[in-house]
Amino acid sequence: MADWFVKPEDSDAPEAVVGPLKPNELLDLVRSGDVVPETQIRKGDSAWFSASSVGGLFEAAIRPTITCYCPNCNAAISTPPTVCAKCLTSVQKAREEIVENTIHVRGNDVASNAGRSVQNWLKKKVRNKDKEQ
Repeated sequence: MADWFVKPEDSDAPEAVVGPLKPNELLDLVRSGDVVPETQIRKGDSAWFSASSVGGLFEAAIRPTITCYCPNCNAAISTPPTVCAKCLTSVQKAREEIVENTIHVRGNDVASNAGRSVQNWLKKKVRNKDKEQ
């Protein structure tokens, strides 16, 4: 998977480029308002293009996400089965939390308009995981 790079709007200097970024880090920049539709980004060593040309980027940033926590120490962990890096507990079933995301745009927070279908899908996914374990 190629990394993402962001060119700050106020600078054309090569050293001002932010990256390499993993997809989740790019989504965090969208949520914080540091990446807006006009921001120039690139994937890997491709040419620069506007963030608005990446289909689904802004929709993905406001989509609810599931965060997993270690049942022993409450540290954030990856999806089980995994080992908690903080307390070294082998985790088969984590405490899960659905996080509603927003995008910060020039002084305003834009709430998720992803709709009930995404929320219902996430809730169903959590319920099915609980049933499996």
